[in-house]
Amino acid sequence: MKHFSYVLFLVLLTLGAVRSQSKLATDQAGCVDSKILPKLLECRIDNCEQKDADRRDVPVDEDENGDAVSTSIEGSSRSVMYECREGTTPGSIVGEAAAALKTAGFEIPYKFSDAEAALTARKDDLFVTVDAASRFYTLTEIHAAPPDFESMTDAQAIAEMIERYGRVPVFEIEFLGGRADLAASSSGILGEVAAMLKDHPGWRLRVEAHNDDRTGGLSLSMARASSVVAWLVANGVKRSRLDPHGMGDTRPIGDNATEEGRKKNRRIELVKIPPPGQSR
Repeated sequence: MKHFSYVLFLVLLTLGAVRSQSKLATDQAGCVDSKILPKLLECRIDNCEQKDADRRDVPVDEDENGDAVSTSIEGSSRSVMYECREGTTPGSIVGEAAAALKTAGFEIPYKFSDAEAALTARKDDLFVTVDAASRFYTLTEIHAAPPDFESMTDAQAIAEMIERYGRVPVFEIEFLGGRADLAASSSGILGEVAAMLKDHPGWRLRVEAHNDDRTGGLSLSMARASSVVAWLVANGVKRSRLDPHGMGDTRPIGDNATEEGRKKNRRIELVKIPPPGQSR
């Protein structure tokens, strides 16, 4: 009986030591948890860093070989490094993070999981990256500088903006007043869009036509989107790579009370979409 009690004492002592070893320390003093993606269950803040001006190469896609395609993001950044309990894996960290960010309304343009894991999430001008190794991960929030879409003048600039933001408004694509016919002045920028698609044969685009509140409804915007698609198809782009959508005046980006605002609202937006059968 005494021997049994002694063995039980040793077992309890060992379990207590294991529990003591697995217990995480408290959060690093001076560091604040992310409000966008609070620390995952059974994790602690190990370190943190903040920069008012930063530039990072952020993965936003994969090429045909499965390698990451990155784009450079400039803006303010905040990084929080986390330590999690023993047994936590990079895949579980990124999986939980992706689910939480999707619920919060973020797109996930890039996700990778192997011995190490990573993801990029995006909502408007806010980028979130998660890089995980072993039971540690780093969460970085980057508030990108506002994009200058009006500076896009060629195929390369349009492609860079699409890689960075996933969608771009193209204000230079114009139509005859109240009609779906393309204005002759639109051929130049449409030629650059066609060239951009030829340079990226794996890309598919949703072509969205947006109106102001005085131009017309969904039927006109759908006709305008279809006109853009027809022009691109006539100039060498496969129809299967294009998906026209009429948005009407449902998503204004300018003030409809002013002519300048209405002009911004009358636009074509190019939105990168995944190939059929593939979701992000």
